[in-house]
Amino acid sequence: MVQRGFCGALIIALAASSLFAAPAASEPRVTGSSAIGVFLGQPTGISFRQGLGKGQSFEAKAAWNLAPSKGGFEATFQANWLGEFPGILTIEKADFPLYVGAGLQTDLGESASLGFRIPLGLLYRFVKVPLELCLELGLGMQVFPATTFIGSGGLGIRFRF
Repeated sequence: MVQRGFCGALIIALAASSLFAAPAASEPRVTGSSAIGVFLGQPTGISFRQGLGKGQSFEAKAAWNLAPSKGGFEATFQANWLGEFPGILTIEKADFPLYVGAGLQTDLGESASLGFRIPLGLLYRFVKVPLELCLELGLGMQVFPATTFIGSGGLGIRFRF
């Protein structure tokens, strides 16, 4: 009975130690797969990114204008699935993963619109501080209430946790 309890405790201890083990020297140290911050450009607002697995993430932006030229309130919301491609652009051992994705954009205000977008960007995750930068260009098409081309882009800075 004592021997079975000891073996069970040993297995649990080994499993727990593997969960908290330091990453190997070849593995990059990542602070977290979630990040929140600001996006400056079109639209200017808040940005949130959640890692979904190796090389994939979900990203959302919310922007608002409290004093548009026509009065009232305007808001823009974007939601994107992103695929990252690390190792394509490396400068002095620093990796700048390129990413491309697919998403939706809605604008609310005097009228409402809905469209799809294809974001293209460049990402940089700092090694010693939990920050990341992104430079993004998004092209797409509004499909409701009328069909028109849409574009967006800017610079984002997010805190990783």
